[in-house]
Amino acid sequence: MRSLITRLLPMLSPERLGGQALFGFSLRLWGAVASFLFSLLITRSLGAAGSGYFAIAITSVTVVSYFVLCGLDYTVVRVAAGDLREGKRGEAWGAIRLAAIIILILGPVLAGLLWLLRQPFATDVLQQPQMANVLAIMAWAMIPLALQRIASGALRVMGRTVTSQLIDGPLGTTLTALAMAWAVLQGQAGSILVPVTLHLAGATLSCVLAWVLVRRAVSGWPKPVTPAALPLMAAGVPILLSNLSGIFTEWYTTVAIGMYWPVETVGLYRVAWQFVALASLVQVMMDTLVGPRIAAAGRVGDKAEIASIARKAMAVSVLLGAPLFLLFFTVPEWLMSIFGPEFRSGAVILQILALGQLARVASGPAGTILVMTGNQRWILAYSGLGVLLCVAFAALLIPRYGAVGAAWATTATMALRHMIAALIVDRVLGIKVFRRDGGGPAAS
Repeated sequence: MRSLITRLLPMLSPERLGGQALFGFSLRLWGAVASFLFSLLITRSLGAAGSGYFAIAITSVTVVSYFVLCGLDYTVVRVAAGDLREGKRGEAWGAIRLAAIIILILGPVLAGLLWLLRQPFATDVLQQPQMANVLAIMAWAMIPLALQRIASGALRVMGRTVTSQLIDGPLGTTLTALAMAWAVLQGQAGSILVPVTLHLAGATLSCVLAWVLVRRAVSGWPKPVTPAALPLMAAGVPILLSNLSGIFTEWYTTVAIGMYWPVETVGLYRVAWQFVALASLVQVMMDTLVGPRIAAAGRVGDKAEIASIARKAMAVSVLLGAPLFLLFFTVPEWLMSIFGPEFRSGAVILQILALGQLARVASGPAGTILVMTGNQRWILAYSGLGVLLCVAFAALLIPRYGAVGAAWATTATMALRHMIAALIVDRVLGIKVFRRDGGGPAAS
């Protein structure tokens, strides 16, 4: 036992992937707990209907926010990580700054457009006319959230992993949850506009702090060398479509439930999703950690290193995610009842959604490999298929089975998307994540 501990301790140092994963997961867990508290306060104050309205609003705005990001959060990590590996600090800083400028241009335009069209969007698309006032506030959150993603990626490629993980969720969510708790104690949380406004305020404060940290990190760097904007944005288009395909599944199934079933059913589905998001955080956290490493290895054409990084990421993901999946499959009713006794009926929804996340973890960081090696064009293939499958499964299952049907539609779509991505990495790129015979230059 002592020798085992002696071998494990060095692996958990902040410089090693295991240590970074442990710190990163701790921060993600912190953010998840804060998010849980925020959702719980909304549910307790406004009921399942309030939870449903907030879920529809935040998923709808998230979809639009991906157009603001335009895949730049992933593209900048790939470009900047490669530049830093080659010692080109000015080029790396130029790419980061350009991404922020693009968002500062696109963000207000798209947020303003959504604000102007909030009533027809709420009435004709969401089929929830009362959502217009919520969207009027929530629309502006996409700007600080997008800028925060760029800042987080910048800090990550600079080696400030813990700080990056802190600002990418936990900080803003914690501020929002604490403010919501204060509003509840003061008896001022009786309107859905309260959590929506606090969400915007928390995102803004977190964004400001993130860029203060970025500016300090690059102090002393050479003058930024700004790359051409159009190639940078063009490289992000396949990533944008992939992100839209992924979030489309979450958004479309959520909205589709509201079209056919009471909004309380939407709240039930979103609470189950909130739990499963804990498991997804493991994979998201690992993707953010290994992304710069894969990009750097891809720049010098080392397939074997990419495969090795991916295998380590999968092992850590399985290790960290195992306790969560055990809870999801063994005590789902108890977990759901935390939000109230009326949520116990959503236990099977939780179990079905957990299957989808399990498939995601098992496929490894395939999507990250495609993006960070410059092969994001392959993402278009399975992203388009994912959208079609989601629409088909939702149309077939949701009208009849409600939230349970939505859970099956989500799980089937997610499993097929990640399975295809893993096959592309193995067969097309020749990066043998599941077999130790990778080698040669990385595909580009």
